[in-house]
Order: sequence, then structure tokens, then C-alpha cells
Amino acid sequence: MAPQTIALLHLAPEPGEIERNMHALDTAVRAAARQGAALVVTPELAVSGYGFRDRIGTDWIERDQAAMLRRISGVAREAGIFLVLGTPLAEGGSLFNGMAVFAPDGREIGRHRKINVLRVGAESWSMPGDRATVLPLEGLGRLGLFVCADMYSERLVAETAALGCDLLVSSAAWAPGEHGPNGEWERASLAAARPVLVCNRTGLDGLDFSRAQSVAAVDGRLTAAHASAEPATVLVDWTPATRGLDNWRVMAGRA
Repeated sequence: MAPQTIALLHLAPEPGEIERNMHALDTAVRAAARQGAALVVTPELAVSGYGFRDRIGTDWIERDQAAMLRRISGVAREAGIFLVLGTPLAEGGSLFNGMAVFAPDGREIGRHRKINVLRVGAESWSMPGDRATVLPLEGLGRLGLFVCADMYSERLVAETAALGCDLLVSSAAWAPGEHGPNGEWERASLAAARPVLVCNRTGLDGLDFSRAQSVAAVDGRLTAAHASAEPATVLVDWTPATRGLDNWRVMAGRA
């Protein structure tokens, strides 16, 4: 498989501002595609922002989900890219903090439901998922999917690696500080013997994410990182055959 470009959308989702966030996603996805991205990854809860519940509640998730996913499907299809979207999900009467994955033809091809959810505070609306997720993406290999603190779990990292994957990919809303990331991404890359890519976020959303990092981790160490007070898109070249991450670069702004 030839090298492919992966885009990490280091955005600033605003809590409860669904339409504004959707517009920012649309703009950033299309811009990344113009830069040659084959796969675009968003932060955790990019559609809603992290602290949306106290502003707009949760009824909208099930009510609006079908229309929202159709809209995002159309963006993936028009851009011709694989898209990993961080979003609330409604399934079988339960709500999840999850990922929906779309193919370049717009089909939804998989989901991951966050397992290590916080049972109090901003995430208390969501139920925990119950399984590791690995998806094969044509031309990109097999991706193991995580949402933020999922990668804190050594057990989940091991289970994901055991399913057979080439790259671990995480959406995150993980700010530095007392409870911030502390070596989890590096440890996961070493334990799984696979590279790790993390799409984190910026902005203000209950916490200050202006110093939160999107990263690449390989063999137990960070090989690249980006943090900024303003939204940006990180591009990195991925070679599935060698599991190599190269040419980390940053596009400032949303477009």
C-alpha cells in the first residue's frame, strides 16, 4: 500500500453549538481533502462540544442523529475521504460518546463507543461501550479506534492489538493539568507495538484546551506534537506497509 496522508482536525468545538460546529467540520474536512488527505480524524465530540449537556440537554441526539449523519456522510462522499467523526450516538435507547466512521462513498462503515467514560459530570449522559474496535480501511490498513481515556486502559490497548491492527487512532478532548495525559499515548504505542495518532482539540469548553496536544507516538515516545490556541489541521504521511509516520506538518486555521 502506497503512503497516504492522514489529517487530524485540531478544532475548537463549542459546547451546544451544533450548527456552528458542523460548519467548522465541513470546512476543515474539505480543506484537508484539498491537501491530499485520504483519512480525516476529528476530536472527541466534535459535533457537540464536550460540555453540551448543561446547555442543550440530550434529547436532540436521537431526534437529530439520522439527519446529522446523512449530512456528514455527504461531506465524506463529496470530499472523497475516509472520516472518523467524534459525536454523541443514540443506539437502542442508550446514548454513547462515540465515533462514526465513513467511507469515501459516504457509507457509514463502523462505530466505536467510548468505554472509559466518566460517570459523573459532563459525560454522565453516556453509557460505556463494551468492546474494542478495529476497522479495515482500504489503502490505510487496519485501524484500532479509541476515544480519549480509552487509551488509559492497558487492557483495552492489549485487546485492540490482539484483534490485529496497523495503527491506533484516538479522538480526544484531553487538556493538560492535574488529570491530563501523562504518558498514556507513549505507553500504548510501546505495548501494542503500533504507532499511535491522537486528534485532540483546542478552545475553551469547561477546561482550557489551548495547550492540549495532538500527537504521534511511536515505540514509546512522542515523535511529533501540536498545540495551539487557534484551530489548525495537522497532516502526516502514513505508510501502511512499514507502519511509518512521516512528514508531520500543520495548516493553520479552519480552511
